[in-house]
Parts: sequence; C-alpha cells; structure tokens
Amino acid sequence: MDIGPALRSLATPARLPVRSSETDAARVQLLAKKAAVDTPGIPYLKEPVPVSVPGELQTSPAAVLRELGVATTLLTRSQFVTVSQHWAHVRYCATLRAGRSRLLALTPAAARDVVHHHKVAQSEQLGIGLALIVAQAALQRRHPGWVFRAVDADVALRHGYIDDVVGEVRNEPGTKKRPDYFLVGHRSDGNQTDVRIAVLECKGTHGGMREIYKQLADACLQVRTVTIGKHPLYGLMVASRLAHTGVHSYILDPPGDDELWSGPSQEFDELINEAPDEFSWRIGEHEPDASQGAPAPATGTNPPPAAPTGPTEPAAPYVIPEDRRSWLAQVLNRTAAASVLLFAGDSSTAAHYTTTRQRGHSAGMLPIEESWPDSISAQLRIPYGPVLNGTSFLMPLSGGRTLVMFRGIERRVHQDLQEGNLRRYIRDAGRLHRWWQAHRQRSRELLSVGTDGTALLVRVVNERVRPTAPSLNRTTNRR
Repeated sequence: MDIGPALRSLATPARLPVRSSETDAARVQLLAKKAAVDTPGIPYLKEPVPVSVPGELQTSPAAVLRELGVATTLLTRSQFVTVSQHWAHVRYCATLRAGRSRLLALTPAAARDVVHHHKVAQSEQLGIGLALIVAQAALQRRHPGWVFRAVDADVALRHGYIDDVVGEVRNEPGTKKRPDYFLVGHRSDGNQTDVRIAVLECKGTHGGMREIYKQLADACLQVRTVTIGKHPLYGLMVASRLAHTGVHSYILDPPGDDELWSGPSQEFDELINEAPDEFSWRIGEHEPDASQGAPAPATGTNPPPAAPTGPTEPAAPYVIPEDRRSWLAQVLNRTAAASVLLFAGDSSTAAHYTTTRQRGHSAGMLPIEESWPDSISAQLRIPYGPVLNGTSFLMPLSGGRTLVMFRGIERRVHQDLQEGNLRRYIRDAGRLHRWWQAHRQRSRELLSVGTDGTALLVRVVNERVRPTAPSLNRTTNRR
C-alpha cells in the first residue's frame, strides 16, 4: 500500500470552522443549571459567554498532531517512553484529512471503521489538539502579539497541592473536576514583561450538537475550579464535533481575570530561572498555610484586581494565594519548558524543570532518583533551514523504504534549555516558527512548527535506516 497519499493528506492545509454565539451560550447555560439542580454537590458557577474568534482557522492534520504530541508527553522513567511519546502521532496519522473544499474532516476509515469505545478515545485525543489550536487563536485576538503555551493542569497543580491531584479528570462532584490545561502567555518590550494566564477545557465528540452542549456544560465547572485568591481565572471551553463531512469547533468563555505578573524584565528573568518552592497545600484548603515559606515579594507584580461583585460563588477547591502569583508564574513557565523537552525526547533535562512530586514522587520518598531515559539522539537539518535536535521513530515500508517520523526542537533553543537559561528560551522560542512562515511555500516537507520551538517532520526515505544515531553533545549546566 502506498503511504504517499496519507502523508500528503497530513501536510495539506485545511480549514477549521469555529463558532461562538449567544445561542450556544444560552443552551449551555441551561444545561449547566440543570446539572447543578440534578446533582447535589455541584456548584453552578458563572454563565458562559461568546468569544471573539475568527470564524475559520487555517490549520492542517499535522498541526493538530503536533499540538497533541506536545500537550500529552509523559514524564516517566519507563524504558518504553520513546514508543509512548510517538504513539499519539502514529495512531492518529490516518485520522484527519483536508476534505471537500479543504475542510478539515475525519478520514472515511476513522469515521466508519472505528468501534464506539475507540471513538471515545479518538475524540478525546483529537479534541485536545483541536482545542489548543482554537484557544490560541482566541487568545491571539484577545491579546495581539502575545504567545501562549500549554501546561498540563494536573502536573502544574501537583507542584503545590499534595492530595488528590492524581489520575485523570473525572466527571464527579467536588474537587476531582479540574481543567485540562493552563495557557501561559508573555509579552516583553525588553524593559517590561507581562504574563497572563487562562485555563482551558478540551472536549471532542462524534455526536451531534446535543452532545456538544452537554460537554460544554460539564466544562463550565472544570474551568472554574482554580482561583487566585477569590478571583476566578479567565477560562476557555472548546468542544469539537468530528465527522467525515467536516470538523467544527465551538468555543465559549466563562469570564475571569487573566493578569498574572507584570514588572521589570530583569526581575522576571531572575524569577523564572529560579526553582520555585514546593508547597504542601491541600485541596479545599482555602487559606493555605502562610508559614510555608515567605510570601513572594510584592514588587514586580500587579496589585490584585478588585473583588468580583454579584452573587457569592462557592469557594474553588484549588486556591492559589494572592501573594503566590510569582510562584505560579515560575511553575507554569518551567512546566511548559519541560513539556517541550519531553516532546523532543530529552527527559533528563525536563526533569530539572520539575519537582519530585511533579515527577510522581513525594519529597524524600526516594533519596536518590534513578536516571531518566532519554531518546533524544539525532540532529536533522530542515532543507535550507535550521537544525533540529530530537528523536526519530522508524518504520520499515515495502520496497526497501523507511518512514521517518521526527520530533524535535530548534537546536539553539534546546541549548538554552540545557543550560538552564529559561529567559533566553522564551525570547528565542518563536524563531523557528517565524522562519517557517517565511519559507513554507517553498518546502515539500511534511512539517509542522510551533511557536514554542517544536517541530514534527515526517518523510519517506528510499533506503533502510538503521535505528541508531550518534549521540548529541550534551551540556550539564542545568537548573
């Protein structure tokens, strides 16, 4: 079977329609209120509102897979981590295509041949990649010129909370509802740096609009379970409807605050290059123990916004103290860096940007941690372009050919992260994406590039490739 058509389909630009309307918001609100009445213990929080977002986005199946791959990388010592990191890409390579009129759609096989319980997994996974693309577009319209990066909410919350921040988000009352991701954004003019935050809930379904509205109603609670003090965070909910006739995404916004940090750039640089404290807060503990470390300095942070007016809301289960805004900025930026490194296969460097609890261990549980298995081992130059550091997955094809799927990050930003220079990484991470935007029309490669410095490249070579590669030179000056 010729793999060429499938690869060309992955690389083909496609249109993704996006909708956000008053009608959708009203229907979701009704379902959210009904859920609050029918299920004791579920507090109904703020009503959803429409979002200003382009009615159609330009993307590609490969872009969805790259977003999914970065967002779902695993921090683990498993010797099979290389295979698991590639699984999201390989499993869903034949799932999306540019269909009629270049509309992003499910392939006939994905729509027709997948049994129900596999469709649930498929819609959940693809829903993550699609939601990240839609949410970043909405945030770009809200804050032009800003760059937002995704951070797994469970991994970030585990940095401060010690109870129940394990496993998957479950559809249960109380504290087990959590958002999927935080989106942390930056803007700097060289002298002043500003940081914003949004929470994101990702949904996907093969069903109709009834299921879309139900998923968004469920999300109304999940995006409201984290606050800074008494101030709910700005939240986005994205549900995508998957069909062979076309994929459509729907986005709503439970309003909240998105300002996290503002101050001199030098102070921000020093802040994020320091390892943040690891606290032992408990879920539902709305006044965390103030004795656990001195409060973050007040300088360089915005004064907390005015308390919200209107009806009193139930307290959120995850409360970040007002004086820990700087701490949260540290955690989110370092966790985002770890995700990028994991995507490229550099687990050992990623571990330096996380804490023992984020890596799945209680502090002091293991006196000496085992080494982390790395799969990063290859360098690849984009034709006439930058060099990438990363890891390859090789699959033999008929006729002596080999499929090469490469995941990596731009060489210079990888070096920044190896050296512990998070400030320089944030400044330079978009360099690869800017190059690609200027040269993509000339390229015949199946390549997807992100503003975080990551790249997914797939190609077929007309020879057998040995599954070994020379090790990369590594730098040990990490933080």
